[in-house]
Amino acid sequence: MAGRKRLGLRFKNATPWWCQLIVGLLLADSVIHVGLLLTVSSWASSSRDAVHSYRVPFRDGNIYFVQTWVGTYLNTWWIGVGLLALLAVLLVLNRNLLERPTDSI
Repeated sequence: MAGRKRLGLRFKNATPWWCQLIVGLLLADSVIHVGLLLTVSSWASSSRDAVHSYRVPFRDGNIYFVQTWVGTYLNTWWIGVGLLALLAVLLVLNRNLLERPTDSI
């Protein structure tokens, strides 16, 4: 299929440091969140004690208790949303750095 154009945008020069930083933070936050949630049954306590006092309920009915700082982090869903919003705002503000690819596949 000659003459087909690619969709999307790319940076005219090298990718700016702020874009790499935000995408890296977004990926790290996502990996940590998913990793903690997938493994919570192996490291969290099923009963409350002095160290594990933060309650983390799951939809399947299981309730685990974790340390307060871990529970607070697990409830900060807005970190990913905020990073995505920041990336979108910076891309709009710096749209002069973006171009549509002209090469065909």
